[in-house]
Amino acid sequence: MPPLVTPSIQSKDRIQQAVALARDDKPSYAQLYPFLEGLFMLQAAVRETMSPALPVLDPVRLRTQREAGFPMIRRWEFPLDLDGAEVILKEVEAYLPADNTLLRAAHGELSEVVFRSRDQREELWRSFLHHDWEPWEEWFGAEDVDLASLIFLARGCLRPSLEKTADELLKKLPVTDDWGRGYCPVCGSLPSLLVMEGEGARRCCCSWCGALWPVPRFLCPECDNRDHASLGYLVVEAEPHYHVQYCELCRAYFKQIDARERLYPPLLPLEELTTLHLDLLAQGAGWRQPPSPSPVVYGRDSRRVDAEKPV
Repeated sequence: MPPLVTPSIQSKDRIQQAVALARDDKPSYAQLYPFLEGLFMLQAAVRETMSPALPVLDPVRLRTQREAGFPMIRRWEFPLDLDGAEVILKEVEAYLPADNTLLRAAHGELSEVVFRSRDQREELWRSFLHHDWEPWEEWFGAEDVDLASLIFLARGCLRPSLEKTADELLKKLPVTDDWGRGYCPVCGSLPSLLVMEGEGARRCCCSWCGALWPVPRFLCPECDNRDHASLGYLVVEAEPHYHVQYCELCRAYFKQIDARERLYPPLLPLEELTTLHLDLLAQGAGWRQPPSPSPVVYGRDSRRVDAEKPV
């Protein structure tokens, strides 16, 4: 199987191929595929034209931060392509599921607010990079819009900026096997997925910027528990390539894909949103989905809304 690649270098052909395979493998998500394929294709088109204005980072300082366990930048420090975000916002409307009234209403509200807030354009979009407070409430009334749908759409529009920036930063300072931590070396976020590949090596995919990094096989990304006796797995017999790792110490769970016998590498953003049944399984068994920001980097008071997936 070819190696995993970050979302920032996924080709349009690869997206179409992955969606076609998923339609056959997981038909229960049939209503989502037109929307997800449309969204991913729009994101890919925006990424192709981006040249993010990277923050000025001293290479020596970066290496010192890496050795001390600090990420390269914080979530709210990412440069943003606002024109690209608004292209996605406009064109994704054609792909919104007809029966998802919450998502469609959130899209209408976000589009209207973006249109009438041109003098505060940067502030509006940057509000969605925060997690420990809710600055978007300056523009949106919480009672008028589904926040999970709103945040999902806004961050989906910003995602190419995050992925492209992470890719460019990792070119400057590639992550090595000695990183060994459960949070992203670029932005300090927890993984959305764990992936087994090769001879049993395991990598994380960042829930925020899509970066990939290696981790030990026995590790809870949230609390750094490495005791195999308190790390377990939930398995769906009909889907042997999917597992849920849970930690008995912090009660967190993470979805894991075994990609070792796959002919094609998984498209990780697609896998994240077409394994929602694994979230239901884990949460039904009493395990909790941790927020995206790592508590080691950002503290333990991160808003729970950050982990919502409204689709």
